[in-house]
Amino acid sequence: MKTIDLSRELVVARGAIAPPFFTWLAMVVYAIVFYTLTASAPMLGEITWRDASRVGTGWWMTAFGSSTQIGGVTVSLMPTLITLIALYASYVIFRRRGISSWAEVAAATIAQALVVALIGAVVRPDGVWWAAIAGAGAAGFVSSLAAAREELMNLPYLDRAVPRLRLIAGVLAGLALAVGLLALVMGWSRLIQIHGFYLAGAVGSVGLVLLQLMYLPTALMWALAWLLGPGFAVGVGTNYSVLGVESALLPAIPVLGALPSVSAGYPWLLGVVAVIFFGLSMYATKREESTLGGGLLSAAVASVAIAFAVSIGSAMSAGALGSERLATVGPYPALMFAAVLMLVGLPSVLGTLAMHPATRAYLSGKRGDHRTESTASETPESLSDQGLGEEAPTTPPGAVSTGETDEVPFVDTEEEREQPSIG
Repeated sequence: MKTIDLSRELVVARGAIAPPFFTWLAMVVYAIVFYTLTASAPMLGEITWRDASRVGTGWWMTAFGSSTQIGGVTVSLMPTLITLIALYASYVIFRRRGISSWAEVAAATIAQALVVALIGAVVRPDGVWWAAIAGAGAAGFVSSLAAAREELMNLPYLDRAVPRLRLIAGVLAGLALAVGLLALVMGWSRLIQIHGFYLAGAVGSVGLVLLQLMYLPTALMWALAWLLGPGFAVGVGTNYSVLGVESALLPAIPVLGALPSVSAGYPWLLGVVAVIFFGLSMYATKREESTLGGGLLSAAVASVAIAFAVSIGSAMSAGALGSERLATVGPYPALMFAAVLMLVGLPSVLGTLAMHPATRAYLSGKRGDHRTESTASETPESLSDQGLGEEAPTTPPGAVSTGETDEVPFVDTEEEREQPSIG
């Protein structure tokens, strides 16, 4: 009787348990220490250290897409730094485990979902925590599939577009970081002023800074949304975009002091972004050795993939920081998808088309054909107008043209003159 060997799946499942478990443990310990040392801070509500573990667990589950209740306030904005740490740790573990089958991917997916389900069932935090089960399963699926991409996915078009994909992603990340740093510098005084309202002491201040660092990738995605045009909201009726700023009363969160003031915006920056990616595509095309069709396909695939990734990141960077007015926070995924296609995808395709040798050869050939047609179009009449219509005579002076007589012309040479006459 043939037995089923699940040893590989069990090895993968054991590795999948570690990332969600240790991120949960870290956030619970942080919550206990933070709430114990800063229990008097006004923004922290009436939560005591006895409830800190449940609060920390609920907050951790928002990293996988759920919502929780903290001091009676609904919070669903994901601490994306925790999410990315869990994803990257899972990816590294799965690469070391050498995932090579769909059964192992399924084992990773189920294991991470079960970790969240068991912790939620034991701790039972406030809010819709069970949504995190699906989110953890999705994280396990994505990270394990990425680790096994060579074995399980055969996508040659995507593989050829990977160099462009990395280049575009790096430039977008750099632009978002530059905008974020500029906003931090310009709003530093307001940020420090809001931070001082908490009166949390040295240890509490460190905890407050760490709390905001959990949302660092979220802040960078907001900066990118500002730069690309769709913008982001921090409450109903607000929008922060390069096209203009509409603001309102904001919650007393120090990092929000870096938000721009109400203004008409800087629309010309959209053109700068488009020019950057046009030039970037020309650079990538110059480095590639592919046909024009292959280059255009790589540019299109990379642009769509980046647009999809940015829209997913935008969805992860949106949520709620409270009820009513603060129920809408973050960028708009659909608008971000369209903005990336317009400001990144279209310039990338045009830059490839402009820089490819086939395009330049075609244009050079068209210019040569145009010059030939211009020369051929000059009629005899037009030439005669310029004095070039009649052919110059080729017969030397004194010679008789054969066209004027049928007789052979007589050549009077010196040798014939010296011959004696017969008579």
